[in-house]
Amino acid sequence: MASTPTNELGAGLIALTWGVLAYLMFLMLAVQVAMDFYTASVVGAIGHDAVRQAAFAGGSPNARAEAERWLRTRIGSSVNIETVSWDTTDGVVSLNLAVRPPTVLIGTPGLATSRRFEHRFDVRNETPQFARPR
Repeated sequence: MASTPTNELGAGLIALTWGVLAYLMFLMLAVQVAMDFYTASVVGAIGHDAVRQAAFAGGSPNARAEAERWLRTRIGSSVNIETVSWDTTDGVVSLNLAVRPPTVLIGTPGLATSRRFEHRFDVRNETPQFARPR
């Protein structure tokens, strides 16, 4: 059986290019998932601390405003805070927080707009009552 010579010069370069491109896409996806997990963790911790701070200060509008200032400075500018709403009913201070995490995905406005984290935090406003010594 006679083999016919074929010109396969550059075939390895094309395969290498596609392989590197696929590797970089998976790496970018992994970085995005890690950033989403980190954002969810940070927003959860800071939101809980902020609502605790407002509840322990009595749940007044001034306490909630101070806690919201604290929350915004702690979260920083990389996370886009969309809505922050407070509610105080029946001795429970509630915080509804909606954020958009940062993205590494370039040129995907449809995907970036659908990613939104919403959290609700509730803390009972309890004031300690100390017994008087007799």
